[in-house]
Amino acid sequence: MVASYLFAFGAIVGSFLNVCIFRLVKDQDIIFKKSFCRKCKKKISWYENIPIFSYLFLLGRCSQCKNFISLQYPIVELLSGAIFVHTYLYYGLTSDSLCVVLFYIALIIIFFTDLNEYLILDVITFPMFFVGIAISFFQINPFSINIAESLMGSIVGFLILYLIRWFYLKYRGIEGMGLGDAKLLLFLGSWLGIKSIIFILLVSALSALIVAIPLVIIKKDKNFPIPYGCFIVFASFLYNLTGDTLFKFLS
Repeated sequence: MVASYLFAFGAIVGSFLNVCIFRLVKDQDIIFKKSFCRKCKKKISWYENIPIFSYLFLLGRCSQCKNFISLQYPIVELLSGAIFVHTYLYYGLTSDSLCVVLFYIALIIIFFTDLNEYLILDVITFPMFFVGIAISFFQINPFSINIAESLMGSIVGFLILYLIRWFYLKYRGIEGMGLGDAKLLLFLGSWLGIKSIIFILLVSALSALIVAIPLVIIKKDKNFPIPYGCFIVFASFLYNLTGDTLFKFLS
């Protein structure tokens, strides 16, 4: 029963995350402005705004203009609900659970803003960096990272991507990577520590290549933009699931 309630609450949080994803990139109000259809601007009634169920009831279409509603809405709500349940089953109802949920919902916002707009917002990465440093300093980091590991992870992660970006810009004359990717590693390093950076960089680069090569061939455009932050987020999820096990196996 607790897991069911948490899934429902998580789905409600996911509905709010959708608001953040679509509005933060446009610097719009995320608290007081009522939800509306992005196509016809019709204000959405409360019964059309029930997480997951309203999407199914409306068959994925706006009740007014009949345009398709983005599948992102139920996906984010399902993801958020699943994260709440998974965190509860792994950590119980503890302060660690609260930190882990905060960590993952920040990553959800980052993933979809980068996917939709190629933007990783400072309003997410910088506060999460400072929270990561604080919980590591006070030894309440749910991933068991101390302050030294936190600081090293942040510095090394940021500098690696910053230098890659700088060299690419210097020798090619164009930006091959946004600064937001480096700031994302600043945030992740503060939470997951120095050891995570190697894993995240390798897995994100490999997964990005697997996706990018077919896209470049299909689009016939070698400069086709890839939201690299999405692959960093994917790699950080994978690290939390398998990272420690992999490092223990290799050692």
